Amino acid sequence: MDIVRITMEGYGCEVHRGKVSKKEYEKINNTINNIWYKDLFSKIEKNIELKKETHDFGLIKGDIKIEVDGHIVYDTQINIFETFVNCRNEVVEYPKTEDIVITSVQHQEGLFSDNLFIVYDDFDINKLTLVKKDISNKIDNLLVSSLYCELYYDGELIPMTDNSTDLRMSRLYFENTNKDEKNKYR
Repeated sequence: MDIVRITMEGYGCEVHRGKVSKKEYEKINNTINNIWYKDLFSKIEKNIELKKETHDFGLIKGDIKIEVDGHIVYDTQINIFETFVNCRNEVVEYPKTEDIVITSVQHQEGLFSDNLFIVYDDFDINKLTLVKKDISNKIDNLLVSSLYCELYYDGELIPMTDNSTDLRMSRLYFENTNKDEKNKYR
């Protein structure tokens, strides 16, 4: 039996995407004056009817540290660590819809994940799987690339925590607001 602690720290972001009707969009457009709130999407959800599409949170660059029974076994940059473990790449596609698409991208810095768990046999690095996502925008460009946002041990998700990060940049995109508009953001 091993006690394992995995921490992920550095610079990353939280991406929320949802759809609203044109009527609900007008409510948002008239009431959102300040986008500098951590977890902006929850503030928006309180005021309007929103269909959630996606929510991803993770590191873009930073470090991962793994301790087993109090001994550090890995302490390296996340992009180097991906070469040691199974790494799966995924693309989050832009939704096909006539509704208004709202995307919130909030860049953060700090401790993204600090998890402690027990494995009932010896810890095996080969049982770790890292998921890296690329998030597309409306015109097939990458809004966010190489977001390390999921980590699994032996098929079990190790949750990311976001209680120790500071907001560094916040952006709110509105798309499909009219036929001629490519991309409107605040």
